[in-house]
Amino acid sequence: MTHAVKKRPPGRPRSSTCRMLALEATNTLLEESGFAKLSMEGIAAKAGVSKATLYRWWPNKGAVAMEAFMAATLPRITFPHTESAMADITAQMRMLAEAYRGATGKIIRELIALGQSDPKTMETFVEGYLTPRRNATKAVLRRGIETGEIRPDVDLEILIDALYAPIFHRLLLEHQPLTDDFVLQLAGLVFASVTA
Repeated sequence: MTHAVKKRPPGRPRSSTCRMLALEATNTLLEESGFAKLSMEGIAAKAGVSKATLYRWWPNKGAVAMEAFMAATLPRITFPHTESAMADITAQMRMLAEAYRGATGKIIRELIALGQSDPKTMETFVEGYLTPRRNATKAVLRRGIETGEIRPDVDLEILIDALYAPIFHRLLLEHQPLTDDFVLQLAGLVFASVTA
């Protein structure tokens, strides 16, 4: 699904407006053409801002692409906060799977593929997307440990891999669909092994 970039009013736009226009333009271009074809020139033209303005905020297309991707994606995959950490993780996994079934999944596949031959792209993806997502997941799991829902001796890094790696596996290989039923069964299987 592509998003129309809003036409800006005449006159010099405010700095925050320029930044928002640049992020919206970048996300639209990512969805339309992918990361490989993205350029600072294209972003500037689509957003109606100068290339110099873009370089004031971002050192390269990877940095602006990651911020635009995160700004568009995070609201759709944020953890809920209920009394159950396991329910919150499961709900977030379902939101993630839903996002990955669309344009977001296509962008993630491309970033990971490009990262195999371009270390900077992989570094941007890991630092800008993967690490913050893992840290947010750890915070929810720690809450589950504190409330006694999850055993305190669990290695959180391994638990996160057990929960989320199968989602990436299906996203990347597309050998099986990334359905809600799959996510629910996966979460149930993994959590059954770590409940207190």
